[in-house]
Amino acid sequence: MPRIFDEQDLAQLKRVLDSGSLGSRGYDQGIRGEFERKFAARMGAKYGIAMSSAMAGLHMAVSAAGVGPGAEVICDPIVQFGAMATMYHNGYPVFADVDPQTHNIEPESVKKVISPYTKAIIATNLWGQPCELDKLREIADEHGLVLIEDCAHAIYATHKGKYTGTWGHIGVFSFQMSKQMATGDGSIVITSDDKLFDELMQMCSRGSHSPKLSYIWNYRMTELVAAVALVQLDRTLDYVRECIENANIYSEALKDCEWLQPQGRYEDSVNTYHLYAATFYGDKYGIELDAFKKALSDNGCSLSFGYNNSQPAYLHPMFKDATAYDDTGCPIKCSFYKGNYQYKPGLCPNAEELMPRLMITGVFAPKENIQRNTENLRKAIRQSEER
Repeated sequence: MPRIFDEQDLAQLKRVLDSGSLGSRGYDQGIRGEFERKFAARMGAKYGIAMSSAMAGLHMAVSAAGVGPGAEVICDPIVQFGAMATMYHNGYPVFADVDPQTHNIEPESVKKVISPYTKAIIATNLWGQPCELDKLREIADEHGLVLIEDCAHAIYATHKGKYTGTWGHIGVFSFQMSKQMATGDGSIVITSDDKLFDELMQMCSRGSHSPKLSYIWNYRMTELVAAVALVQLDRTLDYVRECIENANIYSEALKDCEWLQPQGRYEDSVNTYHLYAATFYGDKYGIELDAFKKALSDNGCSLSFGYNNSQPAYLHPMFKDATAYDDTGCPIKCSFYKGNYQYKPGLCPNAEELMPRLMITGVFAPKENIQRNTENLRKAIRQSEER
C-alpha cells in the first residue's frame, strides 16, 4: 500500500506556484479555503480551519473553549497531547480513566472528575476507534462543557453513522506523515458552532475580521500543504479501506489466542486504524511478557510493547513534577488554580494496568508485509505456548 503522490498533486502545487502567492491570510481564501470547504462538507461540519499541526489545532481548540489559568480540562491518560495543549494555555489537565477493552476514555470516569473548574473534555479516538461520543457529548452539554475530539488517529471513522470530529463541539485532525492522510504535516479543525469558529479564526489567523484584540498564534496551513491535502483527502478513503483490511488480517491471526485481546469497539462504530492494538494477558496463562517479546524478536515479528514509556501521562515529570517550565512549577503550581487535583499513581487504574500490556503495530503497509508479519506473529504465539 504505497502512499501515492502523482500528477494530480503536482498539478495542484503548480496552481499555487503559478498564483505567485504561497500563503493566504483570511478565511475561505485560495487553495487553503478550497480544502477547508471540501473537508468540512465531507465530514458534515459547517466550518473547517486548516492549521500547521494537530498540536496547533488542539491548542486553538482549548483556547476557544475558554481555558486559561485556574481552569481544568479532562484528558485521556494514554496519550499526552491533549494535556500538553491544555498547559499551552495555562490550564490544568485532569485525567479520566479508560475502558480496558477499547482503550478509550470512559464516560462514567469523566463524570467523576468534573468539578466547578472544568471547562472542557478532550476525547482521543485512540488508534482509530471512536469513543462513546454520544455519551460524552451528552455529558458535556449537561455540564456546559466544550467537547473536543482529538481525531488524529481517526479520519473517516464513524460512531452511530456520524464521522468523528462532528460529535464534539470541535474536532481536530492530523496530517502528520504517519497518519492515514498525510501532507508531511498539517491539521484541520472542524466545528459547526459559529461562536467557536469566530474564536478559532481570531487566534489562528491575524483576526482582522474581528474588532476584539487577543493573542494571534498564526497557525495557518500554507497553500503548498493545502494543495497536497486537497488531493489526498479523496485518496485517503482508499488508504483507510486498506488499513481496515490489514487490521483484519491481524485480528484473524489472533482469533484463537485467548491471551492476546484485540482492541474492542463500540456497537455501530467503525475503526479506521491508524495503528492496530491488542492487549497481552499471557501472564494469566503462564506466559511471561519478556518471554513473548523474545519469541517475537526470534521470529522477526515487527511489533512494539507499551506506549508513552508504558505509563500514563500524569506520571511523567512534566505533570507529576511540574517541569513543563523548568523549575517554576507553572502552570501546574498556579495561584489561580483553586482545585486540589494531584498527580499520583492510582488515578486511572485501568490505564496503569493496560499500558505495559499494549501491543501495537502499524497497518499502513503493503498487504504482503502484513501477511508476513502475521505469520511471524503466529509462530511467536505457538513458540510461547509450547514452552
